[in-house]
Amino acid sequence: MSFAARLHRVATARFRRATAARALVVAAALAAGGCTSLPPNPFAPMHPQWSDYQSRQARHYANFPGKSKQSLRETKMAGGQTAATYLRELQLGERYYGTAWTQVPGAPSSPEASMRLLEVAAAEALKSGPGAKLVYKQVVKVDNIPGLEYVIDLPQTKTRLRQQIFMVTGVLVEQTYSGPAGTESEREPGRFFDSLKLLP
Repeated sequence: MSFAARLHRVATARFRRATAARALVVAAALAAGGCTSLPPNPFAPMHPQWSDYQSRQARHYANFPGKSKQSLRETKMAGGQTAATYLRELQLGERYYGTAWTQVPGAPSSPEASMRLLEVAAAEALKSGPGAKLVYKQVVKVDNIPGLEYVIDLPQTKTRLRQQIFMVTGVLVEQTYSGPAGTESEREPGRFFDSLKLLP
């Protein structure tokens, strides 16, 4: 395995740990203080390997450029509780596509309080790797639900992390792409992000 490939594997592992850590931070912040059927795929296939992922409990739908796999990350909280983060992931060479969702007990219902929690999660994302720098951050809306989109530069691995995060009826939903710097704005990552649908 080349040095670049080893660095990329390390960066991907750090992202997975950071995803669980962000969910833990949000859950801990809250601790301190219905199913609906999903819509059909709204896109015509770009090529045969694109596939849908939809979950009745995860409050979201996404279209992946290949067959994604599910995994689970469990993190112990200070009070002894366990925060479970479910991930749907696809690795294509140096490019990673994923969504993650965590049930957050006691999540606020107001948009203002939800946005404050998302800001906490975004700040945690900056700990993804040594020298991580925020390229941009902006408020976005998907299905009229406000969230945050941001891009983080990871100079050690020459990669960039692009994410959208939302609070959807007590569920923290994250959508992530990571790959070589500059690829985060290419057509396939753009289609992946545009495909996200949220269900309150």
